[in-house]
Amino acid sequence: MVFVATVLATGCGGSGDNGGTPPNTTAIAKTSTNSGDAQNATVGQALPNPLQVLVTESGSPSAGVAVTWSTASGGSLTPASGPTGADGIATSEWTLGTTAGGQTASATLAGASGSPVGFTATAVAAAAATLAKAAGNNGDAQTGEINSPLPLPLQAKVTDQHGNAVQGVPVDWAATGGTVSSPSVASNATGVSAVTVTAGGVIGPIVITATAGTLAGSPLTFNASAVAVTPAPASANVTVGNNLFRSNRNSTTNPAVDTVAVDGTVTWSWVGTGVVTHSVDSEGSPGFTDSNLLTGAGRTYAFKFVAPGRYQYTCSVHPGQMTGTIVVR
Repeated sequence: MVFVATVLATGCGGSGDNGGTPPNTTAIAKTSTNSGDAQNATVGQALPNPLQVLVTESGSPSAGVAVTWSTASGGSLTPASGPTGADGIATSEWTLGTTAGGQTASATLAGASGSPVGFTATAVAAAAATLAKAAGNNGDAQTGEINSPLPLPLQAKVTDQHGNAVQGVPVDWAATGGTVSSPSVASNATGVSAVTVTAGGVIGPIVITATAGTLAGSPLTFNASAVAVTPAPASANVTVGNNLFRSNRNSTTNPAVDTVAVDGTVTWSWVGTGVVTHSVDSEGSPGFTDSNLLTGAGRTYAFKFVAPGRYQYTCSVHPGQMTGTIVVR
């Protein structure tokens, strides 16, 4: 009896050391090849290759498991939910949304490690369809002095049928009552074609046209007026606000456009709340001395312009967003 008890005790101990059978573990991941991630396609079109994920159970392919597909980018996944095959792989066709740029999709399996699985794609603009005046300060309805450049460039924008910017489309420019800086300017990465216009020597209307083949909206007409030369003021004041430069004289903003006489002084004044930091940074040639980085309302920076020219500036913290021009004559 003692011997039997000993054997039973040893058997129970061995069973406890093994710990039983480990639980199954479900995992989901992109397939190791041809997962469909990081593809490119035209907006509103299906990607060339389907998205693919692999579902495993304790490391082995798991068949018949329903995977849910979704996108937050305005496109669609077909099917939106579908089972894995015998190889553990589930697939879905991704049709991109109509907004150009990066888009995302995901594959979800509740309770599985690795879920959700993320995918990215890049949607590129469709063919050019429309020519229109650019939003904001597009240069329409300006007034400028005879024989001088208008304060703002004229801007036309090329877009596809969904409103996405299209780059590289030639836009032809012409003017009566003035001259354009270039007869043809291709649209840039934001879809904008821009020219500067110099008023002629006669007081009166200036009519500018932008033409881009047979695009809807082409040709566009911009209007301006040439006026008599007035003496340039000896000073100008510019407001530096949260992400803007604004002329106190004419309210032009990003770019703020001001004119001063030779030996005239421009003063920039910081306004607004919070601790937003800005600077006045000269761009291109001719140039002028930059300000320091200044923070908070009540700060000022002044510069005396001693040579004629067209001076461009921006903010080093918000380059391209905050812009201005000083015309010295």
